Order: sequence, then structure tokens, then C-alpha cells
Amino acid sequence: MRPGRRSHRQRLGSGLTLLELILVVAILGVLATISGPAVWKQAAKTKRTEAITGLTAIHRHQIAHQIETGLYGDTFDELGFELDGGTRIDERTLQGRHYTFSVTALPLAGRPRANFQAVATGDIDPFDPTLDILLIENALTVVE
Repeated sequence: MRPGRRSHRQRLGSGLTLLELILVVAILGVLATISGPAVWKQAAKTKRTEAITGLTAIHRHQIAHQIETGLYGDTFDELGFELDGGTRIDERTLQGRHYTFSVTALPLAGRPRANFQAVATGDIDPFDPTLDILLIENALTVVE
């Protein structure tokens, strides 16, 4: 090597060689493959917040309606319930961003509309073919 002339490696200083770059890309690919499903699962949990928030709000409206009228509401109109950012499909069904919500009043112990059921259904995980279904009745319990 002539004096004053530096090798390719010396000219790059602290830069990466092609081999090092390929190795970094391969490692990132492996990490993405391993962590991908975990990221999707976390995203699904975040989407599920919509269902829990919606069902909790429906529960509050049902309790207020039951205290006022002695009966649970059979439609969202009767409850005066609207879902933020939701679209009405029919009187008992609202479409949210990730979930479809439905409500109905049910008889209990021979009394009409002494119970209610609200359901949130969504396909929130592209890697899981099973629908995510959450259900609430007149007690604030969520069954998954």
C-alpha cells in the first residue's frame, strides 16, 4: 500500500461492511418473526378495551333505565345510548370501530324485561380465527 493511501476499511472509518449489514438485517428479521405474534396479541388487547368500555357504558345506561322505569331497556333508543364513533345498524345493534354491540331485554322469573343481555363481538386478532365475544347481563360481570 502506498503511503497516504488508506484501505477501503480505513476510509469507511466506523461504517459497516456488507457482511455486518447482512448480519444486522438477519438478526432483525429473526427478532421480528419471534416478536410479531406478541405484538399482534398486545394490539388485540388494546382493541378489546373498546368492548369493555362499551359494555360498561351499556350497563350504566341499563341500571339507570331500570331504576327509572322498573324494567331493563330492550333497544339502544330506549336506553338513550349512543356509541362514540359507532354506527347504528338497527335498534338493537351498533357497530363500533372493532366490535359489534347488541342489546336485548329478557324475562326472568316470570317477570318481563327483568334481565338484559349485551354482547360485543369482534374479529380483532388476524392470527386467531375465533371471534372475540364478551357478554354482560344485569350484574357487571364480563365472560370471555
